[in-house]
Amino acid sequence: MIFADPLGPGHVARQRLCRPGESLVWATYRRTFYYAVDGLDRLGAPVRSVFARGASAVGRGVGELALTVVGGGGDSGDDKAPDADHLVFGPSGESLAVRAVSGFDPGGRRNRLWALTSERLVLAVRVEAAEVPAEPAPKSLLGKAIGFGKEVGKILADNRRKFGEHVEGEPVAVPDFRVAVEIPRNQIADVQSGKTLRVVLVDGSGLEFLLEAPAVAQDEVVTRELAKFWLRGDERLVLGLPPIVGYVGGIVGGSLRVPWTAVSAMPPLELDKLRWPLPAPPSPRDWIDDPTLGYWVEAPSTSSSAVRLADHFAFSRGNARLAASDQRVAVVYPTRLFEAKPAGVFTTFAEIPRSAVRSLETVHVGQSLPARPVVRLTFTDGSRLDLRQS
Repeated sequence: MIFADPLGPGHVARQRLCRPGESLVWATYRRTFYYAVDGLDRLGAPVRSVFARGASAVGRGVGELALTVVGGGGDSGDDKAPDADHLVFGPSGESLAVRAVSGFDPGGRRNRLWALTSERLVLAVRVEAAEVPAEPAPKSLLGKAIGFGKEVGKILADNRRKFGEHVEGEPVAVPDFRVAVEIPRNQIADVQSGKTLRVVLVDGSGLEFLLEAPAVAQDEVVTRELAKFWLRGDERLVLGLPPIVGYVGGIVGGSLRVPWTAVSAMPPLELDKLRWPLPAPPSPRDWIDDPTLGYWVEAPSTSSSAVRLADHFAFSRGNARLAASDQRVAVVYPTRLFEAKPAGVFTTFAEIPRSAVRSLETVHVGQSLPARPVVRLTFTDGSRLDLRQS
């Protein structure tokens, strides 16, 4: 887990942008856009080239155009220009999409939040917190000494770990955004998804968001170690995950618990003081957007199979991992955590027979784009455990 990651766009959009009764379809952070509009160059200046006249008229693959032309370089000859992560296309400089973004400069690097809801397409910008004015510098020698002492005192008094904007022991804050542009649903003709996501407006103009799904690679070291030191002779390894550092959240017995704490007896393991940020205000549908959450459990009761596993992940603080064979699923700890001279490599807890597992699959959850993959274990007792993959 990377605790310094920002809170995901779906979580932020649902809490900061959605009106009462308005549902979120998707949300995404974007930084850099260019134009692919008839009569305009990529920065929005008028041109008369054949290429410019045909760019938006394609309407069939502006994303391909972006990858080959409006990335680095281009008409300006600036090889250091940032790559586009979204495009504005249209039949003219007066089209709806062009007018919608006219207040923003193309080619820059500025984080913005786009969200499609049941009622509108929204572009929002972050509202930065007002800075507290610095105290005037002390003029006398004594004043300077006192001022220096205050600063040293502040540093010594607050030794909490910092993770980007997040602070040890404090909930991840939901940043404030204000709506800068909104396009009502009656102006949206179509939403097309594929390698890119296109929002086409009624006049043929629109926006194209370039999507690059997070890559999930099999951890060959984990797979090799589990196959060698954990599998029994007649077993086949189905899945082995590296340790995931993060809290567990979930809904158990109808009660929301974020973070989850173990309810069953745990191994005799002494752990250091926890120095993580706390989860953001709970949003079950958007748990994957919270950089502090590594797992999500849903179960009818605390005796459910998913809770047996979740207890260990909540307790172990990233020291335990999930292992699954064609005969069982279990929580696996390094034996060295329990024994000074370990006789084996792994120690197994919460072993559940494969017959109690209804399905083991990779799914995408949440409304943020690009979508984030999770491993989902669903059990025959109606419980479910999701584990973050990236």
